[in-house]
Amino acid sequence: MAYIEIKNVCKSYLIQGNTAERLEVLKNLNLSIEKEEFVSIFGPNGCGKTTLLNLIAGLLPPDKGEITIGGAPPGKIKTSFIFQNFEETLLPWRTCLDNIAFPLEVNGMSRKEARKKAMAYLDKIGAELPLNQFPYQLSGGQKQLLAIYRALIFQPELFLLDEPFNALDYDMRTLMEGKLLSIWETNRITTLFVSHEIDEAIYLSDRVIVLSSRPAQVVADIRIGLGRPRTLEMLRTKEFSEIRNRVLSAFREGYKK
Repeated sequence: MAYIEIKNVCKSYLIQGNTAERLEVLKNLNLSIEKEEFVSIFGPNGCGKTTLLNLIAGLLPPDKGEITIGGAPPGKIKTSFIFQNFEETLLPWRTCLDNIAFPLEVNGMSRKEARKKAMAYLDKIGAELPLNQFPYQLSGGQKQLLAIYRALIFQPELFLLDEPFNALDYDMRTLMEGKLLSIWETNRITTLFVSHEIDEAIYLSDRVIVLSSRPAQVVADIRIGLGRPRTLEMLRTKEFSEIRNRVLSAFREGYKK
């Protein structure tokens, strides 16, 4: 059995202002993910990528079907989730260090001990942040790093990211992709990453799952045969181009559905 099993999952929402009609978002969706994999979810806008992450996180229940993680229902394992609006989750009255230490305090650790453990963790991974500054003093990339470090400080078993680099410019996005890969190589946490950028999805992942338009189903499950560690030079190879064409072809096929 795979680490994450999604079987015949359906999810719909009531249409606003209508008490009877529902909008089907996911329909009989099936997917398996192995432990320590980095998997990107790719598909048309509004197809249900965020809904799928919310179901896996246990934030929403499916209408039908079953989701298990390590044989248990969602919400039973330590999960970190970086939302699209991640900046709203940073605590503006806390320094970077105290933001990172916050999850440890929530789990019962004293503030002094949490700060000590956070410092040890940051030293270990070679984090580069102005730890005594506040979130509003940071650049967009630094805020993103802060959110990632805070998400990983309590060593989750599952890491979910919903288009985290969407608001960054190209240079900063490329830098952050490299940072994320470096962190993942160190921790090997099972990771699901929602992206709307084909190159990003391929570059980061072991597999790219292509969803159809709504109601979403899996159109393609494409294994990325590139070696690790990944390098930017790989984006210019024939192999990368061939994978990109496969993903794009599946995306177009799913969009017609």
